[in-house]
Amino acid sequence: MNSLGQTTQLPNYSCSENNVSIQFTLSSSSHSAWNQTSNCSLQQCDISSNGSNSFLSSSTPCFDFRTINNISYCAPGILCSILEACDNITQTCSSNNSICVINSCCSSQAVCLPVLATQMCERGWFSTGNMTNAREYHTASVLSNGQVLVAGGYNGNSAELYDPATGIWTTTGSMTNARYYHTASVLSNGRVLVTGGYNANNGYLNSAELYDPLAGTWITTSSMNNAREFHTASVLSNGKVLVTGGENYNGYLNSAELYDPLTSTWTTSGNMTNARYWHTASVLSDGKVLVTSGFSGYVLNSAELYDPSTSTWTTTGSMNNARELHTASVLSNGKVLVIGGSDIIGYLNSAELYDPLTGTWTTTGNMTNARYDHTTSVLSNGKVLVTGGENYNGYLNSAELYDPLTSTWITTSNMTNARYWHTASVPMSYKPL
Repeated sequence: MNSLGQTTQLPNYSCSENNVSIQFTLSSSSHSAWNQTSNCSLQQCDISSNGSNSFLSSSTPCFDFRTINNISYCAPGILCSILEACDNITQTCSSNNSICVINSCCSSQAVCLPVLATQMCERGWFSTGNMTNAREYHTASVLSNGQVLVAGGYNGNSAELYDPATGIWTTTGSMTNARYYHTASVLSNGRVLVTGGYNANNGYLNSAELYDPLAGTWITTSSMNNAREFHTASVLSNGKVLVTGGENYNGYLNSAELYDPLTSTWTTSGNMTNARYWHTASVLSDGKVLVTSGFSGYVLNSAELYDPSTSTWTTTGSMNNARELHTASVLSNGKVLVIGGSDIIGYLNSAELYDPLTGTWTTTGNMTNARYDHTTSVLSNGKVLVTGGENYNGYLNSAELYDPLTSTWITTSNMTNARYWHTASVPMSYKPL
């Protein structure tokens, strides 16, 4: 019931931006934090720039909540029934993940507004909880429960979990082996397979281990046939994991092998045409795997396809630019976007698209910044977010978005910290991390 006792039927609405899509249902049976029929109304957020962030456009119903100190927070209207009351005396919340607001229209009682709700109405970058351990050359995997598992890194075997709902990190079981330059793959059974990498004491690794999210522990599984670092690992449609390339004491590798989760065993697969590392591997909509470029004593522009049904490799069209330390993203239209990296001349801002139907590459719009060792994330709206990396100006905090509909790039707000060799994950129903 609202503060005036009115029974106006309030509409449902969705608050969505990039990869956020969360629906709030407003009903006359439970007074909401905003009600346009109430004398206590909230002013809609100003969509002009606010520091490093900007509020969403006026098409998204976000409103200006205020603390007792008149600090402004932008958030959607939320049902009062799901909000906890603030402490009457201290005007604080029991959780550090909530803010006490006094003008919610819920009642004369101040209520606790979740920080996550304020993030839904912002675009740009904002800080979240710090990891327990500083790390580089690590992996990050989105688990089936929406949490993000970060494992390993330079001279470390530790692992921790990020919960997007709370913004908090918690330590979990450590890997058996410290490793970096490794891969991590989420299997169909929910476990995470970590393979290879490098260890300061033992050198190149062929060992593999599995993380069980239910137990929070790691168990060793059978070792790969070849030790390798800077390789790729791709989960195929049949549930097996294809590992390709990399390097070890024998040099650059053209070998490939398959891990079968049902038998916990590795089998060799056909060799690639080219040995390569610092390459990419992308699973296409037809189940084939596209491997692009990399380094093999020189920078490559070649590409090849793995067919799981025959365990064979075939060459496909070569890229317009040779590149290494680039990224590759499978778009919603099935094409593959390859961007950045470096060649024998220097850092690249170029981008190109692979069409699986024709086996050819076409150039597309260039990024604003040349970069390598960056990350790319395909968002739910189909755009591709590129973050960080390195170029002649040093480590980057810049970010930009590629729009496949217009084949153009637009710059977006900068990250708080410059970074490279980092990770970027898109947790389910939340923003990129």
